[in-house]
Amino acid sequence: MPDSEDKNYSELYKNKSSLSDAILGRVRTEKDDNFYENLQTKVSNQLSNNKTTHSIIKKLYSIYSKISGPFHVLPDFLILGSGRCGTTSLVELYLRSNSNILPSNNNEIFFFDIHYNKTLNWYRLFFPTYLKKYIRKISGKKTLVCDATGNYFFHPYAPKRIKKILPNVKLILMMRNPVERTISQYRTQVRHGRQNLSLEEVLEREHRLFEKEFQQFLENDDLQRDVDTKISLIARSRYSEALERWLEYFDKSHFLFLNSDEYFKNPLNEYNRVLNFLELPADTPKVTGKRGIVPPGAYKNIQLNDKTREELKNYFEPWNNKLFNLIGEKFDWK
Repeated sequence: MPDSEDKNYSELYKNKSSLSDAILGRVRTEKDDNFYENLQTKVSNQLSNNKTTHSIIKKLYSIYSKISGPFHVLPDFLILGSGRCGTTSLVELYLRSNSNILPSNNNEIFFFDIHYNKTLNWYRLFFPTYLKKYIRKISGKKTLVCDATGNYFFHPYAPKRIKKILPNVKLILMMRNPVERTISQYRTQVRHGRQNLSLEEVLEREHRLFEKEFQQFLENDDLQRDVDTKISLIARSRYSEALERWLEYFDKSHFLFLNSDEYFKNPLNEYNRVLNFLELPADTPKVTGKRGIVPPGAYKNIQLNDKTREELKNYFEPWNNKLFNLIGEKFDWK
């Protein structure tokens, strides 16, 4: 898809909320949008063009986080996934609608992966204060807080870091049929102008480059770096590899494993499975907006080869079996 077409899509589906909307917590969702803006991101985006102003604001915010951070709670549960697995729509359309759940101000924080050089107080500011939690408690409301940064699942250092700071956290892992997830990530990269190779060329490139890139990543231990998503489409779909790293630090009882394909077919049912896991009452929310839902026709010009899809299916079969043995259940991934 040409770059100009991608830019048109980005503009068409960009959230149109104003600064006053952000302050009041309103998010305009008349269209299928894949862009969430709140007060922090709105102001940050407006200031980032002026380097001097942005630098001053960052220093002031650092001071503010040191003072205010300790008064904020840490999350009770995390939403994990390799990308294109439905984590965004689960949080934005369902979890935010639940009066007992307060997701972080930003949908994705990236603290335990690429922002681990920042302080814990910086991280805390994305969550409600202890005072807010107490006021909610005396008014009869529960307050479960979550961080929905799906990328934590694949990042090799995230499990150890999370165990150190959140040893009792609950973990909700969404996993999509790896063939469909791989193809969806490729299509998304093409749609947003980040990829101009065919899927076959991308997969061949990953075969040549990924192992070396991943080894260099492990050796450098760069706190502000992540594994290149353009050469890790398949790797991010080998769920058992990443899950084994997590199981070194967390018992399986910490996890709820969700089949994203089931979530896409029956989101309400899977949402209530999440509530049951969190020991919250069942709920039928009034869902507004289409946050996390791909606009109709977004991929119409991205052609795929049926043979490549079949080869991916054969490739992932042993990896899927290994995953099913780890989690103790089997998903219907055809």
